[in-house]
Amino acid sequence: MTFVDLFCGAGGSSLGLTSAGLELKLAANHWERAIATHAANFPHAEHLCEDINAYDMRDLPPARVLWASPICQESSPAGGRRKKRGSLRPGQLALMDDGEREEYLASLNKGWERTRATAYDVLRAVEIWAYDAVLIENVVEFATDWPLFWWWIEGMNRIGYSHRIVCVNSAHIGGADNPHAPQWRDRLYIVFLRADAPMPDLEPRPPAHCFTCGQDVAARQTWKRHTPGGKLGIGKYRDQYTYTCPNTSVRHESFVVEPYVLPAAAVIDWTDLGQRIGERARPLAAQTMRRIRAGLAMVQDRPVVVQVNHAGHDGRTYPAAGNALAARTVRGGDGFVSPPLLVPAGGTWNTTARPAAHPLATVTAGGNHHFLVTPDQRPEEVDRHALVIPYRAGNLPTTTASPLHTVATRDSMSLVRPEVAVEDCRFRMLKAREHLRAQRFPDTYTVTGNQAEQTMQAGNAVSANVARWLGSKLLEVL
Repeated sequence: MTFVDLFCGAGGSSLGLTSAGLELKLAANHWERAIATHAANFPHAEHLCEDINAYDMRDLPPARVLWASPICQESSPAGGRRKKRGSLRPGQLALMDDGEREEYLASLNKGWERTRATAYDVLRAVEIWAYDAVLIENVVEFATDWPLFWWWIEGMNRIGYSHRIVCVNSAHIGGADNPHAPQWRDRLYIVFLRADAPMPDLEPRPPAHCFTCGQDVAARQTWKRHTPGGKLGIGKYRDQYTYTCPNTSVRHESFVVEPYVLPAAAVIDWTDLGQRIGERARPLAAQTMRRIRAGLAMVQDRPVVVQVNHAGHDGRTYPAAGNALAARTVRGGDGFVSPPLLVPAGGTWNTTARPAAHPLATVTAGGNHHFLVTPDQRPEEVDRHALVIPYRAGNLPTTTASPLHTVATRDSMSLVRPEVAVEDCRFRMLKAREHLRAQRFPDTYTVTGNQAEQTMQAGNAVSANVARWLGSKLLEVL
C-alpha cells in the first residue's frame, strides 16, 4: 500500500502511516530544513523540496494513497491572522446565480491565499492520479472559517469520492502498540475514498472510567448539537463534543466520562530542572510569575507547566503529572517549573523529588510504556503529604502518609501544608526534543537544525499516533 505525502513537514504523517504498514514513495515540502529532516529518516523515499503550487502533478510517482496537510497559516488560531468569515454550508455556493457567485468569490479576503492554493493542489493531484484514498489533516478552523471549504469538499465528491470528517484530539488516540500523544491537539481529518470502497469505522472510542458503572468503558464521542459545528460533527473537544458512557441500560446522573490521557510528565527531561527563579539574571515577566503562582496554588509541591507565549484560553498553568501538554505550535511556548525539596522539621516526609520523577519510571525513551491516570490513584493523590497537627495534649504531629489518630467526637486535628515561594522554584523552557515527543516522535528520530528550527518542525507536524490510527483503519478496507 504505497502513499505520497504532500506538505510532509518533519514527517509525523509519514511516520504514522509507515508504522501502520504503508510504504512511502515521495514526500514533498517547500521548507528545505523539513525536507532535510524527512530525508534523514526516510532515505529510501523520493524527496521534493519546492513550492507545490508550481509543481506539475503528473511528475508525482504512482501511489494508491495520498496524504496532504494543506497550509493552515490563515485559519490556525496560532497563525496570528485569523479571519472569522465562516464557511458556506454544503450546496450554498451552487444555489447562487452567476452574479452572486462571482461577487462572493471576489470578496474573499486575500489572507486565505495560502490555504486556498494548497487545498487546490490536492484537487490537482487527485484529478490526475485518482488515488484509492486521500487523507487530509488540518486545524478545525479549516472547515469552520475558510469560506470555500464546502465548495472544495464538493469538488472532491464530483471527482468521484465519498468522504468522512473526523475531529479528534491527539491525546485520545492510541492503543497498546500506539502510545497516545501527551498533548491536547484538536485537529480535523478528512478521509476520502473512491465511491465504490467501503468507509472504515472511524469512530474514536478512547478508554475511560465510568464511576456509575464502576468499570472502564469504550467512550462514545457525543456531539453538542446546539453548538456551532456540532450538527455537522465538526469541532473541538469539550467545546463541540464530549465523551459519554455507552452503557445506556444503567441510569446515570451524567453520562459524560473523561478519557484516559498520557500526562505531560511523560515527555519531560527530568534530569534538567532548570535554574532557580530567584537567581535569574533576567527576571521572568510579571504575567509568567502570576501563572506560576496560580500553578503552585493548584498543585503546591508538584512540578507544573506554564504557557508563557500565548494569551486567552491558551495562557494556562497545569500540573505536569496530571495533564497533557497544550497543542504544540511553531514556537516554544511552555516553561517547566519545579518546586524545591521540602524538608520540614519533625516527622517523615516525601520530598517533591519523588512525585516529580515518578512518571519517568513508567515511560521509556522508546515510548513503550504508559503512565495512565487510574480511577483509584489519581496524580494529585500520589505521594503528596502534609502535616496533621493534633489538638489534644500528648499526641505528636504526623504526616498524611500515616494513619490518623483515633477520631474523637469533636474536632481533634488540623491540616497544615507549606507554601512554596516562587523564587525558590526552578524554571526552564521546554526543549525541542520534548515538543517532538509530544507529537509522538521517538527519540531515535533524527531532527536537523537548531533548537528553534526543531521546535518549529515539531509544532507544524502531524501527531504520529493519529496518522498511524488512520492508516490502520484504511488498511482494513483497502
